[in-house]
Amino acid sequence: MAAGQSLRMGPYGAKLWIMLQGRPAFAWSLEHFAVHGRFDGGVVVVRPEQEADVLRWLEILQLTHWKTVTGGRDRYLSVQKGLEALRPQMDPLDVVLIHDAARILVPEAVIDRVRQAAAEWGAALPGVAVTDTVKRVDETQDGWDVAQTIARTSLRLAQTPQGFHQHVIWEAHRRWTHGIPTDDAEVVEAMGHRVVMVDGDPNNRKLTTPEDILWFEWRLSHG
Repeated sequence: MAAGQSLRMGPYGAKLWIMLQGRPAFAWSLEHFAVHGRFDGGVVVVRPEQEADVLRWLEILQLTHWKTVTGGRDRYLSVQKGLEALRPQMDPLDVVLIHDAARILVPEAVIDRVRQAAAEWGAALPGVAVTDTVKRVDETQDGWDVAQTIARTSLRLAQTPQGFHQHVIWEAHRRWTHGIPTDDAEVVEAMGHRVVMVDGDPNNRKLTTPEDILWFEWRLSHG
C-alpha cells in the first residue's frame, strides 16, 4: 500500500520518496518486503503521479511478477483495488499479505510468522506489547480528565503485514459498511472471523513524521 498522501510530513512532501542512504524510502520498502519476502506475485497500490517511478523500481529490483494499480480515495478503497487486481490469479485459500509501504524495514521473520499463521487460521497480523501506562480520558472544558487506567497486559500495537486467506479478506471487504476502518484486520473482525496475532518487531515502525527520518537513517547506516 503506497497511495497515501503523507500529510504529516509537512515540507518534506511524499514520505515514500524521501532519500535515505542514497535511495528513496520506497525502494527500501520494496527491498525488505517484496524481495526478501519471497512472494509468488504482488501489487503495489500507488498514486497516479508516482506510478512510473514505482514501475522503474520494480524493474530495477527484478520484480517482474509484480504490477501496479492506482489507489482510491481512502486506504481501504485502495486495498480493495489491490485485491481486485490479485484475485484472478489466486485460489480462495491462497494467502495475501497487505503491507504499508511506510514500514520500510519490515523484518523477514515477521513476514514469515504472519504468512504461516494466516495460512493456518485464515487471518493474522503482527503486534508488539504496550510498554507505557495507558489511560482512558474524558474531554472537559479544561482539557482532559483521567477516567480509567487500562491494564496493558492485554493490549498490543498492531503492525503490518496483515495476512488473510484470499476469500476471507475479499468477503470481509465486500461486507464492510462501517465507515473507514483503521486496518484490514478490523474489517475481518467485523465479519466475525477469528484473527490471530503473532509477534511483531519494535523496529518494524512506520516512516510517518519528520522526526522518523533520522531514526531510519541511523538504522540503515548500521545494517
